[in-house]
Amino acid sequence: MEQEKVNSLDNIIDFREFLFKIINNWYYFLLSILFALLVAFGYTRYSHEFYRVSTKVHIHKDNSNTSAADVLYSSLNDNKEASLIDEISMFTSYPLVFETVSNLRFDVSYFLEGNIKTSESFSPPIRVICDKKITQKNPNISFNIDVLDEQTYNLYCKKLDVENVYSFGDEIQLGSYKFIVERNYEERWGEFPTTIVRFRNLKQIAKEYQSKIQFDKLEKESNIVTIFILEEDQDKGVTFLNTLVENFIDNQIEVKRKSSLNTVEFIQNEIQSIEDSLSLIEIKLQDYKNSNQIPDMNLKTQNIYKKISTLEEELSNYKYQDKYYSYLESYLNNENRLERIVVPSTYGITNSSLSELVRQLVNIQLEKNVLIDGGQINNPSIEDFDLQLNQLSLNIKEVILNSRSSNNNIIKDLNSRIALEESSLSSLPIEQRELLNIQRIQKTSETLYMFLLQKKSEAEITASSIVSNIKHVEPATLFNKKPVLPKISQVYTIAVLVGILFPLLILIILDLFNDKIQSRIELERLTKIKLIGLIGRNHSAHNLLSQLNPKSAIAEGFRALRSNLNYKDKELKDKVYLITSSISGEGKTFIASNLAVVFANSGKKTLLLGADLRRPKIYEDFATNNNKGLSTILSGKHTFKDVIIETEEENLDVIISGPSPSNPSDMLLNENFEKLISELKNKYDKIVIDTAPVGLVADAYMVMKYTDVNLYIVRQNYTTKEVLRFVNGLYDNNRVENLYLVLNDVSSGSGVYGYGKYSYGYGYGYGYNYSAYIHNSDYFEEE
Repeated sequence: MEQEKVNSLDNIIDFREFLFKIINNWYYFLLSILFALLVAFGYTRYSHEFYRVSTKVHIHKDNSNTSAADVLYSSLNDNKEASLIDEISMFTSYPLVFETVSNLRFDVSYFLEGNIKTSESFSPPIRVICDKKITQKNPNISFNIDVLDEQTYNLYCKKLDVENVYSFGDEIQLGSYKFIVERNYEERWGEFPTTIVRFRNLKQIAKEYQSKIQFDKLEKESNIVTIFILEEDQDKGVTFLNTLVENFIDNQIEVKRKSSLNTVEFIQNEIQSIEDSLSLIEIKLQDYKNSNQIPDMNLKTQNIYKKISTLEEELSNYKYQDKYYSYLESYLNNENRLERIVVPSTYGITNSSLSELVRQLVNIQLEKNVLIDGGQINNPSIEDFDLQLNQLSLNIKEVILNSRSSNNNIIKDLNSRIALEESSLSSLPIEQRELLNIQRIQKTSETLYMFLLQKKSEAEITASSIVSNIKHVEPATLFNKKPVLPKISQVYTIAVLVGILFPLLILIILDLFNDKIQSRIELERLTKIKLIGLIGRNHSAHNLLSQLNPKSAIAEGFRALRSNLNYKDKELKDKVYLITSSISGEGKTFIASNLAVVFANSGKKTLLLGADLRRPKIYEDFATNNNKGLSTILSGKHTFKDVIIETEEENLDVIISGPSPSNPSDMLLNENFEKLISELKNKYDKIVIDTAPVGLVADAYMVMKYTDVNLYIVRQNYTTKEVLRFVNGLYDNNRVENLYLVLNDVSSGSGVYGYGKYSYGYGYGYGYNYSAYIHNSDYFEEE
């Protein structure tokens, strides 16, 4: 269970260990942050600054003062409330924006060349006067103008290969370009930077400003909208926004004025038709009276006549409404100029649902016209508008069908009632009945005529006082505010974060793909085998402690290892120590040699035995050759007394490996080896055996049956995690008893030392405190 836990943690980052790595690599983070801050400084220094320019408008309910049509169709006033979202979206309509940038001549842009950066200017020292057709014919061209004095300037155009001196006010012809350069009298004359003039495409500029226009979030129950743009030149932004709002208001008034004129024209046509009818009726009535002697009506006849007249007026209204339904159907079927449809109230129709549907139809058609007039016939919104118009047309036709059905029933009923009243007049002379008929027609026409005259008068009065439902409550102004872009604090914050994240990401990647044991913490996390010693990196060319500073970090490391071994051997039974590793190069010979030295230095009679018969190295530090040693003892050529080397170290003898035999494993199985170990144990207090790597050959296993303690060497940033799994397997399967780990080649600042209890002040930069590590009584507690 515990081994599964160890294996599951193989590829998981130990965050405490990772924190140590971050701290130990602090200089990389510092360099990365400094570099990121330098990039941020360059960005803020050379990037263009943008200012927030804003204006506020109030969008109020469209009332009776907004258009003559709305006065005429007074029944709609309660339903016609402008949608705030629809209104503000019109500020970004292409035709409106195009009109604005065109009126302001944004097709000619000016830039002032500076030492650090070139910035746009709406108030340059010069102005270029030219026709819009010239700038739009071939817009993508620029030229430089340097003011020489109050009369002349130098013009340079790389594209046209032109550089000449001209006078202000002179007409210049450069290829197909014809223009005049004038002084900007708002500027005070002196030294001016080079002015770069660019001719640009107005359609492209309009699209740019469409995307620039933004709106602040609308407050609940508020009709005040803040419109803003981010502009490099504040003056240009102020002028654009104010002109945009003015054009919007002017265009809205113009649309309403046209609507009013259409309404007045429609009413006038109706009046003219009724006037003609009234004239004919009056002539007919006078002729009839002159040609016939008609007696006066009695009281009963007068009452009947009044009833019939009232019914006929009502009938006339419903027939007039039916006329509107026919008129509306005709427009819908032809799908032509839908925006010219008059609303139902013109005909006295008070159907609110029909009025709302017609209002929506007209508004959507107007929005569609705006896009089409602006040259955006391929705009995806056109298709959406067509779908909405088709659906509204179907809905309106359905309402018309139901309304006509109801109207026809009413008309039928009124005709019946009129016929009934007329039957009461059958006893009257025919001449008198005919006269009554003519008078009834006249009265009905006069009533309708007066209604239309009243509506026309109201429409004409309102048409003279049309106002927009948009009020410019706070025009854009220059406040000399700080630029909003680039956001200095945000840029530097991002720079610091990037400076931290970049090396952090590299560390994470290196950690994820590094299969080497990198620290004590990682080693202890990946194995249950107890770690008994930490040996620092040897920066010296010498291998033996006698040749090193006795207060060096490595010397302290070996003394700590000796103390740990003595601490666990409380009964003083351990004599034979085997040193092995997984592969060659992990420092087992180095550890064995110096462990023997520190045992000898403590007064113990110590023997260092070279049992690595395959790649012997001990002789390099203790002998001039490898001609005799353990292999010659086991082969019977020499006794151990013949090959023992008495070293300069007090209490330390060495038996080197001797010549490499052809069968090292068989030789270690020789009974002579067992006898040799027995003799040596009788003579020496401590025996340190250097063997071949256990991960490569079986030699070490043969020796382990004679040893008391087995030290397995792991080298930092060299031994792989896969090899450690092999060692864990030996431990878990009880193939090796008394097995302990020694971490070798520990580098300074690797997260192994230098933190908490692992630091002491020897002044060598390693920071070891082995005493705390050594005397942890729980360290050797049996599980």
